[in-house]
Amino acid sequence: MTKLFSYRNLATCIGAILVSNNTLAANFVFLDEAMLEQNRTVLQSNQASTSMKQAFERLIEEADVAMQDGPFTVTDKIMMPPSGSKNDYLSISPYWWPDESKADGLPWIRRDGKTNPASKTTETDSNRIGHFTRSVRALALAYYFSQDEKYARQGIDYVRVWFMNDKTKMNPNVNYGQGVPGIAEGRRSGIIDTRGLAERMLDSIAILSLSPAWTNEDEQRITQWYSEYLNWLIVDDLSGGPAGEAYSENNHGTWYDYQVASISYFLGNEALAKQMVEKGKMRVDTQFEKDGSQPHEIARTRAYHYHYFNLDSLVGIAQIGDKLGIDLWQYENKKGGSLAKGIQLMASFQNPASHWPYSAQDNPRRVERMAPIYLKAGVAMNKPEWIKLAKDTDFERFTVQKHLAEVWAQRDIELLYVQH
Repeated sequence: MTKLFSYRNLATCIGAILVSNNTLAANFVFLDEAMLEQNRTVLQSNQASTSMKQAFERLIEEADVAMQDGPFTVTDKIMMPPSGSKNDYLSISPYWWPDESKADGLPWIRRDGKTNPASKTTETDSNRIGHFTRSVRALALAYYFSQDEKYARQGIDYVRVWFMNDKTKMNPNVNYGQGVPGIAEGRRSGIIDTRGLAERMLDSIAILSLSPAWTNEDEQRITQWYSEYLNWLIVDDLSGGPAGEAYSENNHGTWYDYQVASISYFLGNEALAKQMVEKGKMRVDTQFEKDGSQPHEIARTRAYHYHYFNLDSLVGIAQIGDKLGIDLWQYENKKGGSLAKGIQLMASFQNPASHWPYSAQDNPRRVERMAPIYLKAGVAMNKPEWIKLAKDTDFERFTVQKHLAEVWAQRDIELLYVQH
């Protein structure tokens, strides 16, 4: 606890400096522009593999749907946040349900791993933010690889509606995320809802800024929004406060670190980004056993999913570390646990017919989503067996209509994260 608190205090000081600076956004956070350019060249040549072409075709299919689906705004929800402003993000915690033993159902009770459909309706913003961020990412990547300006124009329009237009923009806070009727208007776990604002949006904005349609005003306003949001992440009681999401021991805490690290890097605050990557070593210390298992995620009913989910955020933090000269990949805790051990554990269960020992609910498992992690870590740690595991993953049966997560995994491997 003391170690976490010292990181938070330092981050708060650096964050205050950040918000006062009038800096513009960095180019890319997780992606590498030179690699993207090389892959685009290969895609347009006769050297493109069948799988690479298929990944591009699926990208265009997703982007063409995204062209019709927006724009998106938090003000479209039906429920009114306690603040009285629909510009504030609002969601209901997915694993909480009305107490059937009470006439009014209050307070709601938790059923881990069982999603309440009421949390995924148009009345709140949780589905909407996911739809928005994935749509903009599809449009940005389609623009980059096709060079068709129509995708950039639409993506930029969606960004302006969500972040910039005074009537429709999301206020830069998550004060009312994952509320639970009868318990809390908003909870620290609501910050997991907004991870897509970092994971999907930052590099998408960097790509969209390459278009002539992106203006200096767009750059200034998106920088301002993310600066204010980063400040909220650092200082609010739900986020960086002593009982906030920064102190969550499982994947929630890691995804909080991921957001702060990536947004600070995006905004050009390398000092804060370095602190958050260093904090990743604390996550390895507290989250991994010698065999690579993650006890905090084993406690969940969907242990395989949450092992993958936590690794996904840590790998992203390690990628930022690569750009800052900090090696999180090789770090090992006193028990012998490490990011590498965690990935190897998952690789040993990559065959979906093998028995995952920690939770029956994860059988059968969606193992294909691990493929980009094997690729990124394999390249970073010179593990050819992991690269092969990723490249040999069969994505043929998946479709944009039914299997977006797997389609995205194929895209990472074929278009985004390896040079051909």
